[in-house]
Amino acid sequence: MKKENLVNLVTDFLASGQPDDMIGQYHPAIIKKYLENAFNQVVYQVWLNCKKFSDYSQLDAWTYTYELEIVDVVTAGSLVSGHIRLPYPPMQLPDNMGIREVAVKGNENIVFAYLDNTAVAIFNDLEVSSIDATPTFRLEMNNTGLAGVSHILRLAKIPLSTYNLYSMFDPFTLNVKLIVPLDQIGDYDDIAMPAGQEDNLVKQTVEFLRNKPPQDTVPDSVANRPNQL
Repeated sequence: MKKENLVNLVTDFLASGQPDDMIGQYHPAIIKKYLENAFNQVVYQVWLNCKKFSDYSQLDAWTYTYELEIVDVVTAGSLVSGHIRLPYPPMQLPDNMGIREVAVKGNENIVFAYLDNTAVAIFNDLEVSSIDATPTFRLEMNNTGLAGVSHILRLAKIPLSTYNLYSMFDPFTLNVKLIVPLDQIGDYDDIAMPAGQEDNLVKQTVEFLRNKPPQDTVPDSVANRPNQL
C-alpha cells in the first residue's frame, strides 16, 4: 500500500457516516502528520508483540538497509574506532531497536553489538574490551557541525585487520538497517504493513483527529482577554 492510499483511506473514513462537521475538515497535510503519529504507535505495538514472543521479524517489513561509510577513523593498537552519519533520526523504540542491525558490508557475519551510552564508563572500568572483542555501536546526537545530520553512530573495537581488508580498495562501509519512519516515505512509495495493521493505522489516525483540539481562528490582537487593554 502506498502512503497516498493511506491518506485517502482516512479521508474516506471521515466522509463515511460521520457528522457533517467532520467531512472535509482536515487538510491532507494534517492527515499525514497524524498518520505519522499513528504509525509510530503501531510500530511500537508490533514491537511489544515481538518482544512477547522473542521474534522481531515483523519489524523487518519496515526496515531499509543503508550503506554508510565510516569517517574520522582512529587507530589504537589493533583496534579501529570512528563514526557514521545516519540519514535521519532512528525510530524511537526501547534499546534503540529502531536500528535493526549494523554489520560490515560484504560480511554480515561481523555484526556490531548495541552499547548504551550510560554503560561506556562501566565497561571501561571493568575492561570489558579485553574479554569481549565484539565490535560495538552507540547512538549519539550529532556533534559534527554538519547541517542536516542529526544523529551519528559511534563505532568501536573494529579489528584493524578487518578494517584494512575492506578499506584496501574501497571505503570501509557498513550496512545499517533502520526502521523507516513514515515521514521519510514518499507519497507514492510502497509501505509494507503486517496483516491487519492497515485498518489499525487508519482507526488510530481517526481517533487522533477526533481528539485534536479545535483550531484557534481568533487573531491574538482581538482576543478577548480579561486584562487586555
